[in-house]
Amino acid sequence: MDFNVIWSRIQRAVKLEEGVYEEIGNDDGATVQAMVVVGIAALVAGLGTLIGPGRFGVGGWIINAILSATIGLAIGAGILFLISRLFKAQGGYMQLFRSLGYAYAPTALGIIPIIGGLVGGIWSVILAIRAVKETQSVSQGAAVAIVLIPVAIILILAFLAAAAFLAMLGFAAANS
Repeated sequence: MDFNVIWSRIQRAVKLEEGVYEEIGNDDGATVQAMVVVGIAALVAGLGTLIGPGRFGVGGWIINAILSATIGLAIGAGILFLISRLFKAQGGYMQLFRSLGYAYAPTALGIIPIIGGLVGGIWSVILAIRAVKETQSVSQGAAVAIVLIPVAIILILAFLAAAAFLAMLGFAAANS
């Protein structure tokens, strides 16, 4: 595995270089590269939890970083792939998987407490939009919708869960 190729692609991907996500998506050899990018980004981002509040240890850090990020990539790519079919997308699942792996790179900014994870997450969403556009052959608007639909659903579910939790706390306090 040529880490110079990976590093060059990461640089081109985060700069939103036109065509790089299509190139990555069409390169069968980039599957392992994408998993390496996700694993390294998650390991780097996880360093913030090792040195910050709520430390959970090295073993948990490695397991969380490598397994969770890779499984998350596979599931996330599957969800976006299914949604992209509603927009008559043309690309395949593995093309999307590989390109989204590279779009995950900015999450490494999570090593910077508080703001790093937010900035990295937002930049990764922007990169995911480009990855979807290039690998699935859809318009910019369709790519935005494909990426933001699950984000909106997650935010709504999180809001509902928080509201239910607060309601249960209020109910418990009222009955004490």
